[in-house]
Amino acid sequence: MHLSVIPASHVDKAWKDGAACLAKACEASGGEITGDQLKMILARGERTLVALVDDDKPIGWGVWRIDQLPNVRVLHCTDLVAPNANFEAFFFALKQAAESYGCSEIRCCAKPAQARLYRMKLGMKPLYETLRYEL
Repeated sequence: MHLSVIPASHVDKAWKDGAACLAKACEASGGEITGDQLKMILARGERTLVALVDDDKPIGWGVWRIDQLPNVRVLHCTDLVAPNANFEAFFFALKQAAESYGCSEIRCCAKPAQARLYRMKLGMKPLYETLRYEL
């Protein structure tokens, strides 16, 4: 398995080739972003679209952004849809990508069940919890 970075100029084609499934990941955001908005952000180059490729065909799709924080450079995986994919192989490829961008951390946001899986399978550690109060 490897990750194939999709240039911003090719987001529309990738969307038609299956990346539109990322709209499902947006539904978990609690209204922060829609699938159409994500597509626009990707097409403007504000985030990076990647295909999870196995045997020369996409088996999943992900989105990341690079955050240069004051004390650390982070690859933040914002969206992921890869049903029945080898999760550990994907994470290995993600680590390689993060290192190639000069990052020293990978971060993601997750609901409690996902967070437990990431801790158990990947050894991720909680950084902090985001809570929301709607006005």
